[in-house]
Amino acid sequence: MRVMRGVLGLIGNTPLLKLEKVTKGLGVDVYVKCEYLNPSGSIKDRMALRMVEEAEKEGRLKAGGTVIEQTSGNTGPALAFVGGVKGYRVRLFIPAQWTGTYSPADRIRIMKCFGAEVEALALDKYQKTLKDLSALGKAGAALAIGMKRCYELERDDPKIWWANQMCNINNALAHRDTTGKEILEQLDGEVDGWVASIGTGGTILGVAEALKKRNRDVKVIGVEPADASLTDDVRSGTMARLLKALGVPRMEFLIERMFEGGLPDEVVVVTDADAREMANRLCREEGLFCGMSSGANVYAAIQLAKKLGRDAKVVTVLVDRRDRYFSEYPSEHYVI
Repeated sequence: MRVMRGVLGLIGNTPLLKLEKVTKGLGVDVYVKCEYLNPSGSIKDRMALRMVEEAEKEGRLKAGGTVIEQTSGNTGPALAFVGGVKGYRVRLFIPAQWTGTYSPADRIRIMKCFGAEVEALALDKYQKTLKDLSALGKAGAALAIGMKRCYELERDDPKIWWANQMCNINNALAHRDTTGKEILEQLDGEVDGWVASIGTGGTILGVAEALKKRNRDVKVIGVEPADASLTDDVRSGTMARLLKALGVPRMEFLIERMFEGGLPDEVVVVTDADAREMANRLCREEGLFCGMSSGANVYAAIQLAKKLGRDAKVVTVLVDRRDRYFSEYPSEHYVI
């Protein structure tokens, strides 16, 4: 009999499933890594554990310490879960306003169930800084304001550690060393395409590095929502200018590292409607209880598989569970 000691040991080693129903008649092979089966319900468990444990090794996070982070969705529950199990106080900051039909109510409930303190950050008092931004730019601004809050808290209290998922290299290394390695083992190294929502850049970058070490010709496709392009905000310098205006020192985003490495080969923009329709099909036809970013990933993976042709193996991830979007149902929003 094999018994796991400690729930953190359940993170990772998720199954890889070949889709059958949503790809029927298309002549394509699309495989999904079922990351929503991680203990807190999303792929972010992997990077939360890696970032926390590296901070412990470096002496930046000690007994009695506090973990803080800004989050728009899945990182919050993952850090609340990992931090709570390890005995840390966890404080999370989430945008009070976002884009589309965004409602974080269910994610907040999950964070609180794991014991985290959650604070909504309003943009109102930053109107002077935000006045010249487009609607898309204001999506990035919500993250920048959260980063400002975390930076100041960590600066002023040595017992506080800021995870800083947008810039923390251990975010990407977690996926290079676990997710990417698992995919290669599960497909005997035969991967032709890798598709993932970009978000912080950690998942797509880390897995791409692992896959390209085996096969430099793997096609890498990044996926983004139609109403929130963080890659544009970073590439244009909007995020750097926002952070400077908010008094936060310059730091390198993982998305910048991604660009420096020549990734991705292409960015595909997916609408809420297309992400939602595919997520619905995955639930109803394949029995996969996953959310909007998973729908967007599969939608883009099928397009890539069609381009690469028959016998090409394209892999993507089912990021999280559908139930963290119930407060938005039936108009769930694909959020970074």
